[in-house]
Amino acid sequence: MGNLIDDVAALMREVAAREIMPRFRLLKEGEIEEKSKGDFVTIADREAELWLTPRLEALVSGSRVLGEEAVAGEPARMGLIESDDPVWTVDPVDGTSNFIAGRETFGVMIALIRRGIAEQAWIYLPVPGELAIAERGAGAWWTSKGQTERLSAGHAPRELPDVAGAFNTRFMPEAWRERIEKFSAVVGRKANDFCSAVDYTAVARGRKDLVTYHRMMPWDHVPGSLIVREAGGVVRDMANGVDYAPRTLAGPHLVARDEEGWRRFADAIRGL
Repeated sequence: MGNLIDDVAALMREVAAREIMPRFRLLKEGEIEEKSKGDFVTIADREAELWLTPRLEALVSGSRVLGEEAVAGEPARMGLIESDDPVWTVDPVDGTSNFIAGRETFGVMIALIRRGIAEQAWIYLPVPGELAIAERGAGAWWTSKGQTERLSAGHAPRELPDVAGAFNTRFMPEAWRERIEKFSAVVGRKANDFCSAVDYTAVARGRKDLVTYHRMMPWDHVPGSLIVREAGGVVRDMANGVDYAPRTLAGPHLVARDEEGWRRFADAIRGL
């Protein structure tokens, strides 16, 4: 996939070693803030994004970084998503609440968008040291313990008692939230990790069968959506049947391991 894939992966490993893991389970008083109710940020988020931003921009001429923490400080920066210039999306610590709580389910997520289309994506899970990468049209790959294998999401079980799903409904309009909550009650296993980095890679690996989302911030969803698609999965709006795109900011979206499973789950949810 070329040097860019390797260069970004190396930056992710380095930023995790420098700025994130030294603070895991060691956050001090004053190193955690609440940006808005229930939306937290730590010194690790901020320092990791500051470290990554100039290094990513140096890799691709004319590129800009659309980072979660930069947008929190300067909301107008969100306009970069509309640019046809190369744009990096960066979530320096996805799953910040898990990170704060000392849970291992958090990750670093990066994607490169050109002309509104996701071209490459990376998700790094620092605790196990696992990495997912994807390039549009070239597949998705998973590296763990020094071994790399091509990702294939496979097929979702046909029977709902055999299905494992993650159901994110916090930002859902009431009617969709009610449908999804009813549907979640009949699947076999709720597997909510409250971390897009974990959820998307779990679908791409066939470990989860579906995930639901509504708020679609680019740094949360561009990387995982490309990885899932290149592994054979589907990320699509249940209301209008349109595939997710980086400039789409709201759902309700359903992530599934395969086309047939997506249609079956979406039909079941819409019918409730």
